[in-house]
Amino acid sequence: ATAPPSTLDAAPSSREFEESDSEDDVPIAELRRAVGEDDEDSESEEEEEDAPPRKRPRTTAAAQPRASFLSKYYGVTWDRKWKASYKDAGGIRRTIGRFATEEQAAHAYNARLKKERLTELREVNKVDEQGRLVAKPERGVRPEVAEADRKSKYIGVSYDGSVRRFRTKYKDARGKRKTFGGSFASQEEAARARDAKIRELGLESKNKLNKVDAAGRLIEKPSKP
Repeated sequence: ATAPPSTLDAAPSSREFEESDSEDDVPIAELRRAVGEDDEDSESEEEEEDAPPRKRPRTTAAAQPRASFLSKYYGVTWDRKWKASYKDAGGIRRTIGRFATEEQAAHAYNARLKKERLTELREVNKVDEQGRLVAKPERGVRPEVAEADRKSKYIGVSYDGSVRRFRTKYKDARGKRKTFGGSFASQEEAARARDAKIRELGLESKNKLNKVDAAGRLIEKPSKP
């Protein structure tokens, strides 16, 4: 029988091989690192070749900062783009279109109000002397109405200083005075809303309506002597 090899002839263990100081010996740890690096490089290359092309993230309302939802101008809101819309004479919301910038949407809103003759009924974005749009007042902050503009110019309209807005009144079928719900930023808007409510309720015989000219503009009531 063949004798088993002596321990002197046995191959050195991996630990012994790693601890060898011979110049001809390459530590296994280095070999492993080298092989590992090569494997990692090849895997990453394969993954890049097999990976599907990256898609550019879509710009959605969810991706927009919360502050960007709020526009500086009347009639403008964020809906994937800056959307311009308005309420017609009957109070129905109408969409004008979507635009790349707030300013474009605000100008389109102003133009539509002018075309539909709603400039006295709805808030219009103001423009300065250079033709630049003026931002609307911050939410919750209502501008002070000048003293001269507080005096009622139309039937059934009065100024409420506690809210810095205009309110309206009319008589019901029994002749009792009623306050029309809500408040309005301008006298013109208040007067038109009041008259529309009176016509809706069929109370023309109980209330005087504000007169309009051939162009549909409100005519101020005669001033008291």
